[in-house]
This record gives sequence, structure tokens and C-alpha cells, in this order.
Amino acid sequence: MRRRQLSKLDECRDCVCLAMRTATRRITQGYDTALAGTGLRVTQFSLLVMVHHLGAPTMKTLARMLDSDPTTITRNIQGLSKRRLLTLSPGQDLRERKVILTKLGRTMLLRAFPNWRKAQSDVVASLNRAELTNLRALLEQVGQRKKTA
Repeated sequence: MRRRQLSKLDECRDCVCLAMRTATRRITQGYDTALAGTGLRVTQFSLLVMVHHLGAPTMKTLARMLDSDPTTITRNIQGLSKRRLLTLSPGQDLRERKVILTKLGRTMLLRAFPNWRKAQSDVVASLNRAELTNLRALLEQVGQRKKTA
């Protein structure tokens, strides 16, 4: 009886979530290895880049744009703020906090950029143009479906 119940779990070998998480971890490790000498992990680099691109976003906007939990964003921002890479300032609403990339943050981002570019090139080189185009389109499609589900 128990063996038959456990055999039902065989279909879990094809778990899409597990495959995505495994691939994500491997890719993240590659970027983190490339960024190792810069003092930034790829998650921190990405957060700094997003703040740069958005100007001075509120923490809520940043969490929404990164599709991340506000608590996670707060924790990550606090770490970068302690290192003086980001600073927080009051928003229009007293409950809001704007996230600002500091001069040191910009400098660190620019220094890390060549390392990020190398990791990006390595990932891109591991795929042909059609695979890369299809992967990006598929990831966008899956992400949009998840938001509407």
C-alpha cells in the first residue's frame, strides 16, 4: 500500500518549479562567481541597477518592479544602506521611503559592470541566438501567466 502511494510521487521528477529553481541557482552561481571580487552578489547588483534605472523609487515601487516581497526588499536595502551604497529619504507620503543610489553605490556598480558583463556573455554564449530568444520569450510568458493566475 505505502509503496503504491509513494509511486504516485514519481511524477514529481518532472516538476517545473524544481527545474526552474535548479537552473536559476546554477546561473546565479555563475554571476556570483564573476562578481566575487567586486563585493557584490548578483542580487545586490540587480537591485542597484534597478534603483539606478528607476531614479529614486519608493520601496513599494521597487518591490513591485522586482516582483519581490516588500520584507525581502527592505532587508536587502538595509544591507546596502549600511554599506552606504544606497540611502533612504522620505517620500511624498510620510509612510513612503525613497531609495537613492549614492555616489559610492554608483562607483561600485560601475566597477562591477565588467564582471557582470562577462557572466552575461558566458550565459549568452552557452545558447544559440534562437534558444536565447525563445528562452527570454518563454520566461516573459510564464511570468505574465503567473501574475494573472
